[in-house]
Amino acid sequence: MSPLSWKEARSRLRHSLENYLQTDINKVHSSQTSSTESTTPIFVSFWVKRDFDLTFGAIGSSVALLVIAIYFYISNDNDSQQYRNPYSSSQVVGAAIIFFTSLFSIWLVVRYRYSFSHGTDNLKRRMINKFVKELQEQEGRCRTTDVEINTNRSSTERDKDNDSDGIDLVGTSLTGIYPVYRLSSGDGVIGQGSWSRVPTLLLVEGDRIALQVGDLAPAKCRVLEGKKSMTVFESGDKITLDISCGESVGSLVGKISKGRTTLPTHDSDAWLRLCNDVRIFEVVETPLEAFLREPQHESKKPQLYRQLNAVRDVLSLVAISSFLLTTAVLLGRYQQFSSNIYYLLPSPILAAIGTSPFIGPGCLIIIEALGTARVLASYHPVASRVRMESSSDVVSDTVNVDIIIIRYFLATLSNRLSLQDLGENLDRILQAIFCRNRWGKMGGRSPLVWVPPASLNLLEKLGVATSFTLVDDELVCEPQAIPQQLLIPSGKGLKLLDLCPTYEDESDDESEAPDSSSVEFRRNRNRSFDEEINCDSDSDSDEGLMRDHHHVPSRRKNRRRILRKTFRMGTQRAKEEAEGDDLDSELANHEVQFEDPNWWQHLPSLKCIGLACLLVDQKNEQPVRRVGYSSQAENEEDVLSTNGQDLEVCKIKLVNLVCKERNSMQLRSFAQCIGLSTKANVSGSKGDQSPFIEKNRLHVVNVEKLRERLKIDSHERGSEESRWWGLLRADSTSVVVQDSRSGAYQLLTVGEPTVVTRMCHEAWQGENSTILPLASHDRSTILETSDSWKLADLDVEAFSYAPIPHTFEQRISGNSNSTNLLPLQKDKGASTEWSMLQNQIFLGMLGSLVIPRSETQGLLRTLQDAGVRFVYFSPRNMRRQKEIASQMGIDVAWNCAISLRTLVQGEEDKHRMISNYADWDVNAKLPHGIESVRKHLKDVDNVPLLVSLFTDATKDTTTEMIDIFQEYHDTVIAVGLSHLPRNSKIFSTADLAIGVDVLSECLVETNEENFNYDSLLPSEVIFSSAISSHCCAFRVHGISSIEHMPTILAQGRASLAAATSASIFFLHGYLSFTLYVFFTVCSVATTLPFVPILGSALYMLIILPLVGFPMTMSDPDKRSMQQVPPKNDISVSFGKREGKMFRIVSLLKALPQAILPQLLYLIAYGELMIEHEPDLIQLKCSSNLVPGNWASVIRCSELSDHSGVARDYAVALSLAELAFLTVVTSATFIYRTLPIYEDPPWRRNHLWAISVLVAFIAIAIYLLLTIERGTFSLLPWYYFLLAFFVMPLICLFWNEYLKRYEKSVLDRAEKLRRLQFETRLGMWSPK
Repeated sequence: MSPLSWKEARSRLRHSLENYLQTDINKVHSSQTSSTESTTPIFVSFWVKRDFDLTFGAIGSSVALLVIAIYFYISNDNDSQQYRNPYSSSQVVGAAIIFFTSLFSIWLVVRYRYSFSHGTDNLKRRMINKFVKELQEQEGRCRTTDVEINTNRSSTERDKDNDSDGIDLVGTSLTGIYPVYRLSSGDGVIGQGSWSRVPTLLLVEGDRIALQVGDLAPAKCRVLEGKKSMTVFESGDKITLDISCGESVGSLVGKISKGRTTLPTHDSDAWLRLCNDVRIFEVVETPLEAFLREPQHESKKPQLYRQLNAVRDVLSLVAISSFLLTTAVLLGRYQQFSSNIYYLLPSPILAAIGTSPFIGPGCLIIIEALGTARVLASYHPVASRVRMESSSDVVSDTVNVDIIIIRYFLATLSNRLSLQDLGENLDRILQAIFCRNRWGKMGGRSPLVWVPPASLNLLEKLGVATSFTLVDDELVCEPQAIPQQLLIPSGKGLKLLDLCPTYEDESDDESEAPDSSSVEFRRNRNRSFDEEINCDSDSDSDEGLMRDHHHVPSRRKNRRRILRKTFRMGTQRAKEEAEGDDLDSELANHEVQFEDPNWWQHLPSLKCIGLACLLVDQKNEQPVRRVGYSSQAENEEDVLSTNGQDLEVCKIKLVNLVCKERNSMQLRSFAQCIGLSTKANVSGSKGDQSPFIEKNRLHVVNVEKLRERLKIDSHERGSEESRWWGLLRADSTSVVVQDSRSGAYQLLTVGEPTVVTRMCHEAWQGENSTILPLASHDRSTILETSDSWKLADLDVEAFSYAPIPHTFEQRISGNSNSTNLLPLQKDKGASTEWSMLQNQIFLGMLGSLVIPRSETQGLLRTLQDAGVRFVYFSPRNMRRQKEIASQMGIDVAWNCAISLRTLVQGEEDKHRMISNYADWDVNAKLPHGIESVRKHLKDVDNVPLLVSLFTDATKDTTTEMIDIFQEYHDTVIAVGLSHLPRNSKIFSTADLAIGVDVLSECLVETNEENFNYDSLLPSEVIFSSAISSHCCAFRVHGISSIEHMPTILAQGRASLAAATSASIFFLHGYLSFTLYVFFTVCSVATTLPFVPILGSALYMLIILPLVGFPMTMSDPDKRSMQQVPPKNDISVSFGKREGKMFRIVSLLKALPQAILPQLLYLIAYGELMIEHEPDLIQLKCSSNLVPGNWASVIRCSELSDHSGVARDYAVALSLAELAFLTVVTSATFIYRTLPIYEDPPWRRNHLWAISVLVAFIAIAIYLLLTIERGTFSLLPWYYFLLAFFVMPLICLFWNEYLKRYEKSVLDRAEKLRRLQFETRLGMWSPK
């Protein structure tokens, strides 16, 4: 089968997506059963489980209320009495509002549940539809451009351009980016193709990909040649020699020519064999199809979900009880109101509606949407989609957060109700409004991110996250290593010089601030490998010199190498100066300096090493070297194509891909450290390297090292080795240069110490300017030091040089800047190149370390303060990871790391960490492997849950460990690369996931005019990251966005706390109303007050939402990021004593608001009866009447069946007081435990303060519409004193007093959680 073209590949990809869109939505059915013990009666739990409280409770009650109101209206209309109650019509209106609101509430619940179960699949479909649409648009533009460009160009020119044009993704097969061979579209000629790096999910059936030994198959694929050409690898299978080609390491290495040989340019098989046996595979199944078919994983419900269910059970019980009690009281006092029963008949129903899910579910949905909108607004500046689809002003400080929150609220609410089209239309309207004025530049134009599905429970989980995990190495480590230690020959032996990052911050001076935090930071970063080698650093005494490798000198403990945490700030000026050059800008991030102030004494040696660094790693301005590709090779391709041997063409071009040289930033950084520069100066345009002209470049691959690379396991792979993965990294590189000043030739070599030392017989001692033989014990010490550094994950490079003899100068001078390699030399002594490499002079050895990113260091400290466990899953072994973990701030002393690699019984881990005190695995008794971790947690203690570093991790073991965290009640946030499909299982298993989009960084500075059809298009790159991370709550732009995670986490906590406070306020309002209705029928007055239906509807539908919803916008509590969140234990809903406390406090807070308005009713009714009905009082109450005393009026039994304006006005005033007290006491609910005098709520939530004023106005309007003018003048002065001062203050002080009790319980629980979080020993250990 011939290779696919780009057109065919896109057609197959589009076909797979269209097939998925035509399938039915896979609804996720909840299979999780909670073991929470319910304290509610069985019939109530059954009532709630079947949603009877929603259907029969809310709907049934509202229907009954509407029937009663209509019957009352008809009866009142036909009444022949003199007084006809004007409330009859308003009762019907109020009952109708409640009825339709109940229907609307049910509709909201149904839509929300549908969105909850189908949200993830709907999100994938929306992503696919958007991608297909954008792909068609970009294909059309690219085809038009390609036709214009290629009109007068030959096929050879187009073929060469295909190798360079288009998007160049940075990554290897370890990060899900694979080399793929595809033909140019429309040519139809085999051989007009090129290799490109393509993300996993953009591969299709029939693609040809390159895999090497140690890779994981990205999809179901088969080998195209060799003994095992029909062998099929399943997705995720590891590529090994015995399976892929049926050979062993020995037999494969045996095919390589013996001795020192030079590979021929046309032997592509030999070149690929040296690169870990790279072979070409054919994809059998499109990986995207299998990815989309993966079942959706249902995560554990958050604790808040169980708390809401528990509250719902209690409220259902309260609703049933209040209905029965209110009915019983009315039946007991039936004789008092038998003649006007229609007034009081709605009371039991209103009491039940107050705590029934009448409007509560809808309020919770809106509260969740508001809280989620706040979180998304904080995530908006670093969102990948926002960065890619908008200009830079969307992330500037001029963005109006309020506008962003409004837009996200509408988008979230429409998402929760599965009305995305309506939400998009509303957003377009808002954009049209905002774009007409200055608001367009303040958030009105920027695109919104995808709203996470409701099933992720973003708001409920983000605020209570207890574990923050990094699952990819690229998120932790810098992309380049920096020099750490240098070993050079000196007059007194081998000398070890330490290097550290450049810094300018004076606070790092230990002498000035011995107790500062920087000293503690340094203490955590002591080098682990300083004490593993037979030398010490930066000592002027003889004890600091390396003599015999058997002698271990005394170690100096006062002077330790430290990594400056502020070195990035120190190089800010260098960044600005190098802004125009990407390479120099990157170099500014890696400035280093010697710790020894007398380092200049070794400058003669250092200058040679620095020059070798510059020349070997100099920026190649020529086109990418095409090894084995020339005009003759092009003719060979035509011949091979006509014979159908297109596989050979693929391999020839694959050699060009794997033989690309990669810049080593540590070499340039070291050269800059000693004063060499690549900028234009007096030496020339290229700086200090200008006088040296490169004549030839020789790469050496050592067969023994190749044998080691073929056998190495993934956990033994170093950081720098991972960055060279997929490329042929020579074991040594030698460059022949001519000094234009003198005309002399020099050979400079940089490479692996074992290889370089074999080519060296002498050593250069710069201090004395002498060349002495390289002693055997010095050679042994160099190799031992190299091995020790490698165990600590340092990238080690040795340096040597040799002057070119005059016999070779004529040959080299005629081969200027040669890139062709010589044919095979069977006689190892016949090659002149090999002769030049011998008898070199050893210069020194440099150890460079990949350091952690500064973003992770600040993140770790913030998480520690916030009570969130930081966990790092590293693919490397313990020894390699120890130094990086130490620099990150992770404790590397006791109970600090666990290997997830399962050991065979009796096997010892040679890579385990060694501490200063004892061996970690022996004395700490830490487990090895997942099964050992489970057994340890069950039988010993919980130490594995306290560990921050897990080594030897794979994607499968990481997933299992996250599952273990959840089994032990952690709420886990997983952060990983968004484009890596293997992370999908981790993302779906974790409670929340954050995808880091590194591919989009390749598109930021890419000019759209340079895109062509025969390369990756921007929509494809964006889609691969988006669909891989569809189950992520966030997808941030670039690794640097990780430093924004604390802000998002803090906003999550603030939003959850504000949403919880708003929910509790709604609960308080509903419970107060139910108790208020119950106490009306228990009134001491003989004329029982009734509850107006319209007033009740206005209270529950206007006053409570008007005040409650703005509470979700409260600023965070100042202590929110210093508190440890609770665990997510599915066996409990509330913490110890918390549930009982919550129920008692809620009831006690609601009692004053329900009782105090009853007193105002008595005063108002008595006074208004005296003013409006004096004759009636004298007629019926003359025996017990005290003139002017309202108390004697309310106790008159003859007025029990009275109906009139006095009663109506008194009822309205009483209900208005309930609303007034509810609005006033809302100030005590802004913060659940913080007193209002300590932090006034009107300062922390301006929107709530405005809504309170609006609520007061609404209450005043209600009174103006229900009572006549002049009514207030009939009331006594103390009525106003009670209504506006005494009663509100009583409620405020009562709530604040109860808040103290609530605070004591919650603070006690938080202190216990902090104690458990900060302990480093196992709790309840040993078991």
